[in-house]
Amino acid sequence: MQKQLIAKSDVGGLTLVTLGGELDLAAVGALRRDLESHPTATLPDLAIDLRAVDFMDCAAVAVLISAYKQVRSAGGCLRLFGAQPEPALLMKLCSLERLLCVHVSAAEATASVCSRHQLTSA
Repeated sequence: MQKQLIAKSDVGGLTLVTLGGELDLAAVGALRRDLESHPTATLPDLAIDLRAVDFMDCAAVAVLISAYKQVRSAGGCLRLFGAQPEPALLMKLCSLERLLCVHVSAAEATASVCSRHQLTSA
């Protein structure tokens, strides 16, 4: 199964990207394009729904880190949620939760202010 962009939308000004399938080396070119901002988004923040992702490798992790750097340089944050066990394990092994904002629900990931940043800025 190849990677597929399931949906991209503007949710409260941020871009929500829903991905599915396999995020591997063969998919990184399309993945980079998929993680660009929605045309109507007014915030630099990017939320990525991983609930339908079956597999993710280190090439996809590199794309996520690149997207994080781009979003961060614009003053936003990259938010992930819904990772299945295998992708979640890879994210844990790569310590992505220390760099990216990993949330347990879509509501948290698409909130107007990231709960992780809300806690650190208080």
